[in-house]
Amino acid sequence: MKTGVAVIGYESKNEIARCLDPFVNNVDAFILGDGKFDFYDAPNQYSKDGWLNYANDRYKDKLQVETYRYAGSQVVKRQKYLDIAGEIGLDYLIVMDTDDYLMPEYQDWDLFYSNLKKAASRVFLMLSWIPDADSWSKQTNKGLDSNTWQQSRRIHKDPGTMRFCLDCHYMWCSKDTTDEQVLGWTINNPDKPNQNPYQFYSNTVIDGVRFTCDRKLRTPEQIKEGTYWAYMNSCEENMRQYYLVAKLKGLSPPDGFKTWDKYINAPHTFNAFGRRVELI
Repeated sequence: MKTGVAVIGYESKNEIARCLDPFVNNVDAFILGDGKFDFYDAPNQYSKDGWLNYANDRYKDKLQVETYRYAGSQVVKRQKYLDIAGEIGLDYLIVMDTDDYLMPEYQDWDLFYSNLKKAASRVFLMLSWIPDADSWSKQTNKGLDSNTWQQSRRIHKDPGTMRFCLDCHYMWCSKDTTDEQVLGWTINNPDKPNQNPYQFYSNTVIDGVRFTCDRKLRTPEQIKEGTYWAYMNSCEENMRQYYLVAKLKGLSPPDGFKTWDKYINAPHTFNAFGRRVELI
């Protein structure tokens, strides 16, 4: 069994050691990606703090380290770590954010791997402790209760054979499956939520190793821009899913656009009500 950890970041030098150090000697590889997300308001496309080189130098003598750079869509940036995981032969990939870190009292790796080997699925859950809002501002995750355990989709089996579907950062399917197949089944079976045979669902918690998160190592400006980005990204993903449905149903694109693809990819932003605003 070959297991790796994927982390994508931007100006993340202050957080990366806290995030990754506990995985050393417990996994085989790190996949690390740098670059600014769409809608994140910063002048540079790639980090200036050198976190990617810092992480590579810190870990390259301890395990396999693969790095990449991509600035743009969150989904595209995340897809790259799934693809790289397949290229280097990973059987499982654990995904962490740079503000995540393992809890010292919950690091039973023998139990973790024993549970993982017995589980039959493609995407698995880990337990995450959500702290108070002062430590971890919830951005678009307003529904999460503070000071409680939450189940979080973090482990991928055979990651190189899966992809993000419907332009959404928390939906997955086989690379052989099209968005039309996923949406078509959902539209034709509205009474069967979370049963789409074309999608991978998370129903199994892999316990033994747990994590928590906080944003104490980020600057106020990073927290502010992160909150703005989270709102805009949520609007973008909702928009893209809505227009994929409209396209599949054969509806005509808005006036001034010959195809849905041209409309979806035209320059735009969103107002305070989540409505799209054209920038052309």
